[in-house]
Amino acid sequence: MLEQQRENGNATIYQYQLIRKFHIPQLLLLSYLLVPIPVLLVGTFLFSWHALFYMPAAFLIVLWIHFVVSHSVLLIRGPMYRKKWRLRFSGIWFGFLPDHHMGYSVLQQVLLQSLWIGFVFIGVLVAWLPLPFTLALLFWHFWFMAPRMSILLSMRGQSKDVMIKLNPQDVSYYVQ
Repeated sequence: MLEQQRENGNATIYQYQLIRKFHIPQLLLLSYLLVPIPVLLVGTFLFSWHALFYMPAAFLIVLWIHFVVSHSVLLIRGPMYRKKWRLRFSGIWFGFLPDHHMGYSVLQQVLLQSLWIGFVFIGVLVAWLPLPFTLALLFWHFWFMAPRMSILLSMRGQSKDVMIKLNPQDVSYYVQ
């Protein structure tokens, strides 16, 4: 079947060449995953026991904000991009992220939109939310965005036709 498609010229076979692979050290992964615990304890002692409810609620709200923004940007870009994204909870990758190779320009647009719209959304809610809840929202927003922004910062100076693959233990950069 595949050979018939090749003969007819209908087959599309993608080959990617690995440019660079950044391994995520276990110590960094562990410290990233444990950071919310001291933040929760500090919030509980500085503000009140309400922080025990604010932190999980803020986690879900920020996750929802990032999902809505990312999904909206991908809908605008076209339906073919949306199919390659899903909710991920592996390694340092939490949230709505690409599951396969993704072009740098698409990833950059989604991440920057999530960053700024997340700040705007939290900024709008500041007037109606208590300070500990607002701080919890900001913490989770920074916590979600830190690994994502590190990708964009590490790509400075690279060509824009790079494909990126987010694995639980590393980030791989490919060229078609």
